[in-house]
Amino acid sequence: MRRALRGVAVCLLPVLVGLYVAATTFGGGRFVPWRPVMVDLDVYRRAGSVLLQGGDFYTLPGALQFLYPPFAALLAAPLALLPATVAQVGWTVAGVLALLAVLHRFGLHGWVLSLVGTAAVWFVEPVTETLAFGQLGIFLVALVVLDLVPGPRVGRHRLLPEGVLTALAAAVKLTPAIFVVQLLVVRRTRALVTAVVTGLAVTLASAVVAPRASRGFWGRLAHGDTGLGGSIIYYTNQSVMADVVRVLGLGGGAAALGLALSALVAALGVWAGSCWYRRGDVALAVTLCGVASLLASPVSWLHHFVWVVPLALCLVQHSRGRDAEGGPLPPLPAWFTALGWTFVGWVVASPFRRLPNGADVELQWTAAQHALASTTAVLGVALLVGGVVVGRRRTRADRPTDASTAVSAAGARRGS
Repeated sequence: MRRALRGVAVCLLPVLVGLYVAATTFGGGRFVPWRPVMVDLDVYRRAGSVLLQGGDFYTLPGALQFLYPPFAALLAAPLALLPATVAQVGWTVAGVLALLAVLHRFGLHGWVLSLVGTAAVWFVEPVTETLAFGQLGIFLVALVVLDLVPGPRVGRHRLLPEGVLTALAAAVKLTPAIFVVQLLVVRRTRALVTAVVTGLAVTLASAVVAPRASRGFWGRLAHGDTGLGGSIIYYTNQSVMADVVRVLGLGGGAAALGLALSALVAALGVWAGSCWYRRGDVALAVTLCGVASLLASPVSWLHHFVWVVPLALCLVQHSRGRDAEGGPLPPLPAWFTALGWTFVGWVVASPFRRLPNGADVELQWTAAQHALASTTAVLGVALLVGGVVVGRRRTRADRPTDASTAVSAAGARRGS
């Protein structure tokens, strides 16, 4: 009972602040009486309702459409059965608890966990916007971190095999599939097989429940139709693809170039992550891959950049010289640390939000405005390149006799 009460005490302040942020961040929302403007959660609930009625949840009434894989609609169905207030409050509390779980995995606990969690909810713009929109970005980061990153656990043992939670994240939204590729590159065979089997199982189950919607979604995706249309140019889209299309226009050539560059960035992220994975620094490996997933996705709105929270935690761990489990961590080069904090600070401050926007004005930006908008991608790619340079340098310097030794050690710690 004392342990449970301590847990409640730790979570109370960040949860209350999270509820306030969710209700009041956007104009028209109020905390008392409870009246948030959680537009994305509303889309999820409407998609779940249409699914329960046997309709096509990819043709919702209104401007905002459901764009996720069919499995996400299955998970949204219970939300449609709940009263709106219960769904909104429950979703927000769950999001804050998921964020606290990520912080705990990186070694934070007690009053430090409570205060850092509260600060992240209040000051970190992607976290704030995720809660206010009723988005699922925090859950996706938490699923991957709790699945792949070793560290303190609430219970004594892992509840699910490694790879399951990552597969569920990829089944809800496709971008976390980059972590499955990372598992392949670093030869985490058991986790890789588990992730692939789990992902196929839930995708096939979704096809059985909603066959017409599943055929439509995967068929459109195979033809390159993401359902986003011209919204890809909007100023809060901070992906590499968006930067290319804003400069060159919405033509097919620009889209092809953007996709090619996005694929290169994804490969760079997997490379950077694999360098650190083989060093045994799984936390930084997964985080760099998470940053790459944001830059490589065709659409990464500002609220998707929750990965800056794990990145900041990695930088703090290296500055302190120990990981979440108390093991030694060598210091990072000063320039790489500065680059990492610059990326985190840029995303949190997000100066590009002050750029002219709306009515496709992004296509008429000046060169200076395009440069400002593309700074996120430039800093992110520089961080990934730096991750490769530093990771390879450290690997060569240590000259391990068995390249898999560090990964095996990390796996042993993860299972302990």
